[in-house]
Amino acid sequence: MGWRPDGKVLAIAYSCGRIQLVGVENKKILNIQDIKANITCLTWVQEKLEPPPKDNFNFKDGKPNNYMKHIDMSRLYLRDPTLSSVLNSSQSEDQKEAYFLQEQTELNLLLIGTKEGMVHVRIFGCFTCCILDMCEYLGISCSVEALRVSEDLRRIYVVTKDENSLVQIVTVNSSIFKTHAKELFAVAMKYVKLMDLITYLRNTIASITETWESFLLEIDHKLSKYAKKVPEGGITADFLDLLIFGICASELQEFLMHDLTKKGLEKFGQTIEMSYTNIQKLLLKNINKYGQNVTFQLAELRGMGRFDCKYEIVGLSDEKIAQAIQSCGAFLIKAAEIQQIINNSVINYKAFFRWLYGAILTLMDENVPGEIHRMTQQDVAYITEFLQNFDRVGGKDGGGFVMEQLGQYLADEPLSAEPTNEDPDSWEAFLEENACLESHSAILKRAAGTSLVQQFKNVALKVASIFTTPRTRLQGYFRMMERETLDIYQCDPTVTLRVTSVNASGDEVIFAFADQSPHEESCVLLVQFGRCTDGVSGVRVNFSPRRVIDLQFYSSAILSVLLEDVSSSTALLLQMTVATCGLKNLKGVGPLTVSAPSANQDDVPVAKDIKMPAAALGVSGSRRVGAILADNRRKVKLFEMEADEEDDEDVSGVLMTDTSLPKDVDMPKETTSAD
Repeated sequence: MGWRPDGKVLAIAYSCGRIQLVGVENKKILNIQDIKANITCLTWVQEKLEPPPKDNFNFKDGKPNNYMKHIDMSRLYLRDPTLSSVLNSSQSEDQKEAYFLQEQTELNLLLIGTKEGMVHVRIFGCFTCCILDMCEYLGISCSVEALRVSEDLRRIYVVTKDENSLVQIVTVNSSIFKTHAKELFAVAMKYVKLMDLITYLRNTIASITETWESFLLEIDHKLSKYAKKVPEGGITADFLDLLIFGICASELQEFLMHDLTKKGLEKFGQTIEMSYTNIQKLLLKNINKYGQNVTFQLAELRGMGRFDCKYEIVGLSDEKIAQAIQSCGAFLIKAAEIQQIINNSVINYKAFFRWLYGAILTLMDENVPGEIHRMTQQDVAYITEFLQNFDRVGGKDGGGFVMEQLGQYLADEPLSAEPTNEDPDSWEAFLEENACLESHSAILKRAAGTSLVQQFKNVALKVASIFTTPRTRLQGYFRMMERETLDIYQCDPTVTLRVTSVNASGDEVIFAFADQSPHEESCVLLVQFGRCTDGVSGVRVNFSPRRVIDLQFYSSAILSVLLEDVSSSTALLLQMTVATCGLKNLKGVGPLTVSAPSANQDDVPVAKDIKMPAAALGVSGSRRVGAILADNRRKVKLFEMEADEEDDEDVSGVLMTDTSLPKDVDMPKETTSAD
């Protein structure tokens, strides 16, 4: 797990390769992605901003990049619409936050290491801008054990363990995050917004489908059952005979009296109108508005791609963006097409059901109200148009029946009944007569024969393809730094590798490794990477006869080490000051090995007897607390790591005391209790 630097989002990685970003405030899953690999580690870092100049009004010497961080004008023109209450009565505006990541203000990176030796670099935890193959660089199969990024984002330090159990640190040049932070921020922000919009549209289409199915599935099933009892064309013929001559076939009479019934028709008349109303709300307030927002974001992205002096390094493809805009335009046209079908269907439905209700009353020998009995020529035309669709839309087996045309737009398959357009003055007819306009990239065209679901999938595919080129282009700017691959030690393959790291002053990074090899003295290896001119320094701190169990940096200056007394099997917690360990400069050409410099545990004055066997350690310098997990994994001891000034003084200024808790914190257990 890894926290976003602002503490509002938690990244949770699973060994199967799935990564979830969870909002802490509302406990909603903001993003889910699968890298299809065994994840071993991850870290989330943020760029460290330089303090602004004192004189903010001097524009003469300022750089243009300082005054245009990123482009985003969408909110000025298109506000994000609120979720309609018809999505689910229990879900309202707060559901929107489940799919929309919180606004980002600074560039942050989520780095993910895998057992297969891959390092995935993601901006905002979503946009994959680079995938590093450490196996290809080292020339041997390896796994990524730990990751650390310098504060200026210029370097990525990768801890690897190869198939021979050799632990190494590989330095990757990632200076592009420093030199082009604003450009990467803007492109990644567009990616996040577009993916959120696509997710929202997908869920809205699912809600439309659910609304349609819940109201219309039953009546469609009844009509399909009736359609199988009559020959092809018999449905229309039976209803027309009833409409024109008043003659009701036996199959139709059985259907009206037993399957449909008067009460069922009354209920269906209400539900059909409600379902269409809800679907229209979702189309107008969600599909159209969010689809327009997608087009607007794509248009801004195309403008960014044409701004060569800033965004050429990203490699945005104008052709792919234009294709995505075309696809989104066709999606909006398809939504408008559904609106027209709904409007026509509502008129035809009302006329048909009013007449059919009167027909059922007549068959039941009941009085027919005057307003139902009266029928105009226009009503007959509506009913006839409705009946024409009966035998046009068939099931997969040829004997089924789908009552209305809306359902075919919500299926992931081509339209079975394409709507006809007989208007010679229509826009489509104009484009057919002018091929030069029809082929122009600025003209939005209707996707004939495709359903709404199919067209949406095409939009999602086109939008995702836009960011494949930047990923390939940016890959070339990450280079393994020569002569900065450091061999650390040969670890024991049967023991879990214990490694921790911290960003020190400036751009320095310090790593600490616990060497638990049985043939070597138990020790801690400290490796410090300084600035380019400072090189690499390291030291081996021996703790024999004690054994190193775990270690973690308490702060950039203090390392907490959990030791085990071999004779008594009890644990000891040490607070080591890194500055007193005697880090020595490691010089040489090619791979370097930390071996010669060494220190002794007697140089470390601050210690605390835990008085129990321990298994793991966790400390926090910002919260001034520490936690130790017992060896039986049923008990946790908490410690206050720093005392007040009036308490007993310590030579290093750090004192560990037991907390004021009445007893240790016991973990839940199934049968036995902890001591």
